[in-house]
Amino acid sequence: MSKAIMQQTYNFEALHDKGLAEHFLNAGKHLSGEVEVLGSAIRCIMLTGDNLSNKEIILQLIHALEITEEPEACDVIRNTLEIVVGFTRDDI
Repeated sequence: MSKAIMQQTYNFEALHDKGLAEHFLNAGKHLSGEVEVLGSAIRCIMLTGDNLSNKEIILQLIHALEITEEPEACDVIRNTLEIVVGFTRDDI
């Protein structure tokens, strides 16, 4: 297993939302861009010491959308955001 894949696996296993982690761990090639985006968001959150929650991931992805200029990259970030939001339960 390559070092990059091992790093991504480690990051996804750090997620509290196991359904979201499994979705991305089993995503395959059709979501490779989204896997990379989520892995990057998780690394940023972990480096800042913030709590690794879906809320923090959503905020990180929104920030990435705000600073990204390339339309194709925005599409991948937006799709990643939609997936994370889809796995996020509403506050009760």
